Amino acid sequence: MSEVLKTHSSGAVSRGFSAARRNAVVCAALASLAILASPMHGALGAQAAPVREVDDPGRIAYESEQSIGAGEDFVVLPKVSAGHRLVIQHVSAELLFQSFVSSHVQVLVSGGGEAASNFLAPFSQSLSGFDQLIQLYADAGEAPVVQVVADAGVTQVSSGFLTLTGYLLDCTAAPCATIAH
Repeated sequence: MSEVLKTHSSGAVSRGFSAARRNAVVCAALASLAILASPMHGALGAQAAPVREVDDPGRIAYESEQSIGAGEDFVVLPKVSAGHRLVIQHVSAELLFQSFVSSHVQVLVSGGGEAASNFLAPFSQSLSGFDQLIQLYADAGEAPVVQVVADAGVTQVSSGFLTLTGYLLDCTAAPCATIAH
């Protein structure tokens, strides 16, 4: 059923629409105005307060790349500076060995304390490359260490480099929580 809109000579709308329909049209018009006004109020009104993450004050990106010389099987990275904690999240390397690797390449990453991450790295002939996610911590004064052993120490590294990444926490901005053991 369709409704017919009738006009009078005065140009006014007759009672062709029911009261319920007029109310629905008015409500829809008001709702659309409210939707349009909301972004304008946000844009013209007070600005949002800046957000600060209270659990992570003083987070500083960290990356250290070290070369590995002939005959070396471990790398000691720089000590963590006073008032900081290093969160190690990633280690990667490209290594060339002095002879072919026959059984395995084992990598041990230590944050400087007792905890360590240990994994087997892929290899092909005398080359090994890896890109490994880890999660270790080193506190102020500790030096992270990465050790690479191939074929139970028989095959030595000829050359290569390794990169350790993560972030430093500034323990002076907010005290660093004690690590539970």
